[in-house]
Amino acid sequence: MRRVLLLTSPLSLRGSSLYTVSLARELKLRGHKVAVMGPGGILEGALEEQDVPVLPAPVHGVFLRDALYLNLLGDLARDFDPEVLHVQSHAMAVIGSLLALQLDVADVVTVHTQMAGPLRLPPGSRTHAIAVSEDVRQALVTHGRFPRDRIDVIPNGVSASLSALEEEPVQAGELPIVGTVSRLARGRGIEHFLQAARAVLDAGAKAHFLIVGEGPAERELRRLARKLGLDEHLTFALPRARISDLFRPIDVFVSVGESEGHGIFILTAMAEARPIVCTGVGGVLSVVRDGENGLLVARGDVEELASRIRGLLAAPEERKRLGRAALKDVREQFPLHPMIEETTATYERAIAAVAPAATE
Repeated sequence: MRRVLLLTSPLSLRGSSLYTVSLARELKLRGHKVAVMGPGGILEGALEEQDVPVLPAPVHGVFLRDALYLNLLGDLARDFDPEVLHVQSHAMAVIGSLLALQLDVADVVTVHTQMAGPLRLPPGSRTHAIAVSEDVRQALVTHGRFPRDRIDVIPNGVSASLSALEEEPVQAGELPIVGTVSRLARGRGIEHFLQAARAVLDAGAKAHFLIVGEGPAERELRRLARKLGLDEHLTFALPRARISDLFRPIDVFVSVGESEGHGIFILTAMAEARPIVCTGVGGVLSVVRDGENGLLVARGDVEELASRIRGLLAAPEERKRLGRAALKDVREQFPLHPMIEETTATYERAIAAVAPAATE
C-alpha cells in the first residue's frame, strides 16, 4: 500500500474536484494512506465523510502566487511523508513538479482538459501524466509538449446507482425538473441553459429549472435570469457534500459547456439513470451517442437545446429509456474500479522512475 498525497486547488464544483473526491475515497477503501493538500472548499465535506484528512494549504493554481508558498507546502507534505504526489489538474503541474523534486518523490498530474500551450515543467522533472481521454492526450503531446511515453490515458470512472432504476417517476401534477450541475463560470454555457429555459416555457411546456453550482459568474447569471423573467421557474442551489445528491432531484440533466475533457458531470448523471442533453464537444463524443444513451446538441444552439428539452418533457417513457441506456453504458464502459487500478499502476511506474535517480 502506498502513501498518496493529492494536491488540489479549491474544491469547488468542477470536474477535477469531483475526481479528487472520488479518487481519495476509493484509494482509502483499497487500503492506501491518503491525504488531500489544498485550500478546501465547498466539496470538502465529501472528504470529511470518508475520514480523508485535508491539509490546509494556500494553493490556487496560479503559479506565481503558489510559488511563494513552496517551502510551506514542503513542510506540510513532509509531515505526511508521501511516496507519490498526485497533482489534480494541469494548472498546478509546475508547482507540483517543483514540490516533488524538493521532496524527492514521484509525481503524477491528471490533465482534464485540452492543453492550449506548453506545459513548462522545471528541469529534471520526472512527472508522469494521466490524460482523461485520447483528445486530451493528443493535445498534451502536441500543444503541451509533454513526453508521449510518460502519458497514460485513463478515462474517468463513476459508481453506477442501480437504486436509481427504482425511483418513482414524476407524479401527475408535479413539475419535472430540468437541471444542470456546473461551476458558474464563463465557458460553461449556463447563459444558454437560461435562454433555453425561457424558450421552453414560452412554447407552453411545464417544468421547473434548477442550477446547482457556485462560481465567479453567479451574480451575472442571476441578473440574466431576472431579465428573462425566470424568477418563479428557476432555482439556484449550492452543491451538497454527497455527490450523488446533486443529481437526484433532476429529471432531465443538461450540460452545455463549450468544451469538455471527458465530462465527469455527464457520466455521474448517467450513473444516476438521468436522461441527458449535452453539447457534442471534446470527450463527450466518446461517451454520448445521440438518440441511444442521450441527446447531443450543437455548441451554442439555444433553439435546438430548447427543442430537445421540450421533446423529453413531453415523453416520460423516452426519458426512462434514455436513462436506463445511460446507466447500462456507464456500468459497462466507465466503471470506477479500472480507473483506480490503472491510476495506482501509474503511481508504481512513477515511483519506479524516481528510484534509479535516487541511487545515482
